[in-house]
Amino acid sequence: MAVQNYVAAKPGVQQGLYWYDTHKPQIKRGDDRYRMPDGSFSTTNLPALEWSDIAVVVEIKNDDMTSTAHHVRGQILQDFIDMTETLPRRFMIGLTLAQHGGICVYVCVPGGVYSAQLGSLHLAGKTKPSTDNANPTVDDQRVVAFLLLLQERLCKDSGHLTGKNMRLPVKFSFGDIPDTLTDGKSSDMLQSTTVCPELSEKDVAKGGIYGRHWHLRGQRTWVYPAQLKRKITDQPDEIDDVFFKFQWSFDGDGEIDVHRFVLERGVPHVPKLLHTAIIEGKAYGTHGPKFKGEAMVMEYVGKSVKSLFGNDTLCTPSKIIDIFAGYVHTLVAAAGIDNGQYALHRDISIGNLMVTEDGSPYIIDWGSARVCTEDENSRSQAKEIIGTGIYMGRRILAGCNLRSVIDDLESMFLVLVHCIWLTYGKMDTNYEYLWITTTFSLLKTMRVSWLGIQTNFILYMGVSETLPEALHALVESLYELLFPSTFFIGALDANSPDPRQKYFDVSKWLGAFDNAANIARKECNISMPNLEMLRGHVRTNSDRRISFIDEPSFPPQEVTDKENCSQNLSDDGFEELLSEGSEASFPETLTQHSSKKQLSDLTNHSGNKKHRV
Repeated sequence: MAVQNYVAAKPGVQQGLYWYDTHKPQIKRGDDRYRMPDGSFSTTNLPALEWSDIAVVVEIKNDDMTSTAHHVRGQILQDFIDMTETLPRRFMIGLTLAQHGGICVYVCVPGGVYSAQLGSLHLAGKTKPSTDNANPTVDDQRVVAFLLLLQERLCKDSGHLTGKNMRLPVKFSFGDIPDTLTDGKSSDMLQSTTVCPELSEKDVAKGGIYGRHWHLRGQRTWVYPAQLKRKITDQPDEIDDVFFKFQWSFDGDGEIDVHRFVLERGVPHVPKLLHTAIIEGKAYGTHGPKFKGEAMVMEYVGKSVKSLFGNDTLCTPSKIIDIFAGYVHTLVAAAGIDNGQYALHRDISIGNLMVTEDGSPYIIDWGSARVCTEDENSRSQAKEIIGTGIYMGRRILAGCNLRSVIDDLESMFLVLVHCIWLTYGKMDTNYEYLWITTTFSLLKTMRVSWLGIQTNFILYMGVSETLPEALHALVESLYELLFPSTFFIGALDANSPDPRQKYFDVSKWLGAFDNAANIARKECNISMPNLEMLRGHVRTNSDRRISFIDEPSFPPQEVTDKENCSQNLSDDGFEELLSEGSEASFPETLTQHSSKKQLSDLTNHSGNKKHRV
């Protein structure tokens, strides 16, 4: 308050932040629930505070608090999540105050979450300033200087993607994004278009803004359903339904380039890019990689494949078979070698497989994808497991280095069986823990207990009595293609290629879908255009090789998986595993640099950049 009053009293100085004691006022979150930090600095002095107004969060803790305390970091992370759910931010700042006066600062930037011991204030007891020493110490001065810096800088830029005080915008253009640079290919169109997020307060409460909010680690992505208004001289504006997406990515390894690569190769079921722009970033940390912001407008491609299974019109075995045949076509077409290059998606999940109302499949979110050369042996400097935890294949969960299109297909299979269970399965079984656990080791072991014995994996799902015959045949066939009899027994060598690549044959995948389609046609003989497209791809690319990528492990190791041996492959394996506990927690984190005094050496809490479970 003293700093705020000091700034407010200076003539000609714009008021930057306003202090709020938010112990009691509940602030509405994006999921329609309420939560509050202990205190906050806001960009507005309105009585009714919203998360989009908060520029700095403050948490108060006891004497044992340090900058690396897990419970403090978890609380700060949740504050950051609540700050970003209403509008994307390029950075966020949090402070923690200990009972003894120690203050830590947390900064969330594209590279992750960093922290440092900022300094301390003289406090007597819990709230009263000490009078023992009237002269300010170096620690006092450092804290006050930092608060003055926040007051000066955040009045100009508090981290919002599209401006300081802007809440969920009615409309914005690329020019509203700070430091936007067009890519030179569509600058004229960018000048004459406006993006209008089609989101009411009710939409936001239901999660209308999609994104990786729940684990703010490294890259962050937001996707808005939106409308694109094109201004045409002497004519009414043209309006198109679109997706607007913003994400942080590594410089030189962004989503726009990969997305264009698959489009230019004619890979099917990939949304068209209408406009793109690049936002300059910078490196964070002593040796951190340089990041860049990517803004994209792409054609509207419907909803998550999960919605397909709740649609009485589309949720037929024939439609499901046809749509998933389209996903297979996309993945194998992208992974086929063409002029010495190919692409892997590497993050197939229920949120990245889309379907339109007329049943057209699309695969989105190529931000984790990689364009590779045929003989690529170099390894990325990023030390992470890439993907969405509950849909990662077994080898990726185990930290294996070599990655291939088979891993993408395994993730697609997991999405399929998850959707089947949500539609036809029994919801009161232990099987549901496979889709909610955030404990990596437990997920890995439960996966083997579920899939380790072919005769049991459908039984575990609780769908054997209700699953249509055609879908039963499809998942059985895909299981046999993905999991040979010895796949779940013995050790996995993190540095060895996937043994399944020796037997991979796209025509066998086509055969699995053809067999299921023939069964489905007995009940409903409808056209399956996506299956026909896959058949044409297999026929015209019979001699085309599928290449495989040398992928960095996290960390490189020999994975023995002793717990995944046959003794755990029993009917009651889930009960035994769950008795050990499956408490949800934030993923484990890595520490880069720890400094007691200097902000220049921040402690990195970025952890597994793409470990989103």
